[in-house]
Amino acid sequence: MNKFLTAATCCLSFALSCVAQVPASSLQALKSAYSASGNIVVLDAQTIVIEPRMPAPLCAVPRNDAGKISWSYYAFPLASITVPLTAVDESLITEDTVFTDPDAAKNYKPGDVGDATMVVIAGVTGRQFHTITYDRDKLAHLGPGPHSSSEYGQAPDDTEAFGLTFPDRASARAFERSLRDAVLRAKARASRQ
Repeated sequence: MNKFLTAATCCLSFALSCVAQVPASSLQALKSAYSASGNIVVLDAQTIVIEPRMPAPLCAVPRNDAGKISWSYYAFPLASITVPLTAVDESLITEDTVFTDPDAAKNYKPGDVGDATMVVIAGVTGRQFHTITYDRDKLAHLGPGPHSSSEYGQAPDDTEAFGLTFPDRASARAFERSLRDAVLRAKARASRQ
């Protein structure tokens, strides 16, 4: 009987350690998928900090309104976003192909495909993400070399949603899959506590 209890305890300990390691591998996959666009710091199994490369591109998205093309422009001047994974609404993670060329509206021909993919992440109702933003114009006018955050207008802000830009659809989709997985695991862990 003692051998059975020892074996059962070892199996249970092994199973629990495997479950505990899955979120770490999920978070590592998230970091890898985002590496071409910025950096992700894992604070703990429930919280990450996303640090996009600065400056983020200005993203232009064409819309066909009754046969006429109109343009929407998005800029996410984010130095960092603190993301409690349980605050993400995994059903509202969306993507769009975007143009990062400043002359995209002038050069666009129907059927042209954007050069980047923007992933938009929204929070669950009533939750916001803490961000550190910067002033795009101030950053653009700084010369080379190290600068203090006040020189480029860094300031705290809160937002209900944010966008991240990826150089290709494959890395954007890998990021989305990894983020959904990490969010679902964080929510499952939180519900067990």
